[in-house]
Amino acid sequence: MSVDVMTNQPMAPPVNQAMHSANQPLLIGKSPVIIEILQKADLVAKSQAPILITGESGTGKDIFAHLIHSKSDRRARELVATNCAALPKEVIDNELFGHEREAFTGAHSTKHGCFELADEGTLFLDEIAEMNPQSQAKLLRAIESQTFRRLGGSDDVRVNVRILAATNKTISAALESGAFREDLYYRLSVIEIDMPPLRDHLGDVPLLLNHFLRFFSQKYAVPEKTFDLDCIELLSEFQWPGNVRELRNVVERAVLICPHQEIGVKYLPERITLSKSISFTIPIQVGTTLERAEKEIILHTLRATSGNKAQAAKILGISRRALYNKLE
Repeated sequence: MSVDVMTNQPMAPPVNQAMHSANQPLLIGKSPVIIEILQKADLVAKSQAPILITGESGTGKDIFAHLIHSKSDRRARELVATNCAALPKEVIDNELFGHEREAFTGAHSTKHGCFELADEGTLFLDEIAEMNPQSQAKLLRAIESQTFRRLGGSDDVRVNVRILAATNKTISAALESGAFREDLYYRLSVIEIDMPPLRDHLGDVPLLLNHFLRFFSQKYAVPEKTFDLDCIELLSEFQWPGNVRELRNVVERAVLICPHQEIGVKYLPERITLSKSISFTIPIQVGTTLERAEKEIILHTLRATSGNKAQAAKILGISRRALYNKLE
């Protein structure tokens, strides 16, 4: 179980994770890079060492953190997750360490921060490099001593917390710019694991597609849908700059807008359908008029784009209005 420190309410597991019968988060994939990541999770989960999870946005760093916690000796306790990028500078210390009653105007009761909520469990600090340097310094002291003081308090609160942190920043650049304190980085990176981008394991795309198709079909109470072969081929070759999160959103969109059981290319976003140049041969015999040749090119292009006029116009190098006029 995990807790959202913004509301102190239990968090639902991240959508882009699979669950097996024991309710353990799973990374979906059978490619060598995913197998390697799973092996690393088994090796480091039982230790108490901090782990810094790096990787591009959307690669599943939060999933990996949940996986580590679920395999650890702390799994019976809370995993408390907070997104450092989402917390304003003025409130981050309050969210981390809490405050005493009447510590400031409006503090009508004692608030337990995420360190206290994660006692005997795991604290996951997402986008750690987005935290301001002053708060990073306080965080470092709390991690090293496993003690802190609530805002307005005079007594030290002692906890037993394992720290998992994540960032999508390039570490060397974050350190050089000062966005990430070197001392905090060295403390958190006892174990450093880099999550691979989806373009490095495109062979897992069909598995991910099937998982998200089942998930969203159930979520929206519609018959389970499938992608046709052209879709699967196109999606398996796309480079996915937004990684698994982007793929998940594409599947959700397709499930919602496609009225058929089988989803065709026309229900994919243009950025994907235009990513692969469409190649075809048009047989035009000598003696064919320019008007007839133009008609054949337009009709073949429309067939190749499954009738998507906007995409066809882009391929032909004309405006959508011009294409409509020619079709009339």
